[in-house]
Formats: sequence, structure tokens, C-alpha cells
Amino acid sequence: MANYETVIYETVEGKIRRLTLNRPEKLNALSPRLLNELMQVLDVYEEDPEASVLIIRGAGRAFSAGYDLNEPAAPGQKFTISNDRINMQRLVTRWQRLWSCTKPVIAQVHGFCLAGATEFVGHCDIVFASEDAVFGHPAGRNLGVLPSLSLWPVLMGPRKSKELFFTGDTISAAEALDWHLINRVYPREKLEEETLAYARRVALVSVELLALHKAAVNRYLEVTGFRAAEQSSADLDVIAHQTEAVKEFLKTQRTKGLKAALSERDRPFAKKQA
Repeated sequence: MANYETVIYETVEGKIRRLTLNRPEKLNALSPRLLNELMQVLDVYEEDPEASVLIIRGAGRAFSAGYDLNEPAAPGQKFTISNDRINMQRLVTRWQRLWSCTKPVIAQVHGFCLAGATEFVGHCDIVFASEDAVFGHPAGRNLGVLPSLSLWPVLMGPRKSKELFFTGDTISAAEALDWHLINRVYPREKLEEETLAYARRVALVSVELLALHKAAVNRYLEVTGFRAAEQSSADLDVIAHQTEAVKEFLKTQRTKGLKAALSERDRPFAKKQA
């Protein structure tokens, strides 16, 4: 196995592989390096003839709190609309690469699963979550549109998607299950055991048939045009970055720090409406 800085890739047993997001001190925030290493692992997984199913989980207290907002821009890269659009389209291409992985991918989610992390699990095939898992896009309050919409309109429908996008509120694992965002919910102490038990059942089926089952379902959604919809959403995110709300948040982040900026953003939303 290759050496990675931000993820751990391992054989659990037999045909089951596991990827662990390994930035626990940052709540597994999705840095460019982590996302690049994710793509590398997908290549290794796909090319391994002995691998049939991949489990993805997060180390520490959370699956992932979303994109790393403290990550500096690439050296020498100016923030222009053109560069922003290139970067947003790259994000969509990355998540569509995960979606297109030829073999099954199972997300094992605990704790926070926010913003970019909802894009992550939205493009996995199966999502099992612990009772303490929390899903949502608080960054939609003043940072922009999710570039891929996390496939929420496909998974939950337009009504529930708008309900979350309009407020940036989060939902519990129980609500996410009820809204068809995830597959199953387990007690935290049972999550890994139950996820592995399901992966073992998947591994009983030949990898050729698994790939065809996945391709058949994915083809149905691809015919609906979801790839183009995601690319369009990414362009709308570029427009969002030029709004006064986003510019004001970034100014606060620069002058007061990220923690203070997030606190100011979320304070008015502290009392969630029933």
C-alpha cells in the first residue's frame, strides 16, 4: 500500500477495503491534499482485482466538517472569476469521479457531515450513519451554493432540498433517514460492526455483477441529466462568490479569524424553528 498523509487505506479482510479520512485534529476537513489522495485511492481500489467493496469513514470525532476554509490558495493563483469557475468545475469532476467508481462505495458516517462532506457522501452508493450524525450545509448562509448540490434534489426531492438550503440548518441522522438522504442509522457503538457486516454480504456477490448492478442504477440517473445539473450548480456557486454576503463573510474571516466569522454567522440561527 502507498503512503498517504491525510488518509489511511487498508485491507480489512478478504475483498473489503477501507479508507479512513485522517485529519482528526481538523475534523477531517477536506483539504486539496486529502481530496487528491482520495482520487488516488479510488484508482488503486478500482484496479485491485481482489477488492469488491470500499468503506469510507472518518477518524476522531466526525466524518468530516466539510471543506477546509483555512487552506491557503494555490501559490501564485489570483482569485478571478475564471479561476474560481475552473476550481468549482474541478470539484464537481472529483465528486462525479467518486460517483463513477466502478465498484461499490459505502460511507460510514458519525458526527459532523457538513457542506463539502455532504457532497462526499451524496456521491457514495450507500450511507450508514450513527445516531449522533449531523447533516447540512450551514455554509449556504453566506459562502455560496454547493457545487454539486450533494445530489440532494435527486435523493430527497426539491422540497426538502430547498428547506435545508434556505436556512443552512442541519438535520439529525433520524431525519436524514426519513428524508431518504441515508440508508440506515445505528447506535454509535454499533456503526462499524453493522457497516462491516453489510460489506461482507456485498462481497459475497461477484465483482463483475456488482459493477453491472451499480452501472444500471447510475445509468438511470445519468439519463435524467444530473451531471449537467451539477456543472450548472458549480457555475451558480461562482456567481454566489461575487455577492455582498459572501464578500462580507470573507472580510470578517480575514480580520477576525474563521472561528469568529462562523460564530457571527450562526448566532442568529441558534434557535431553530420547529
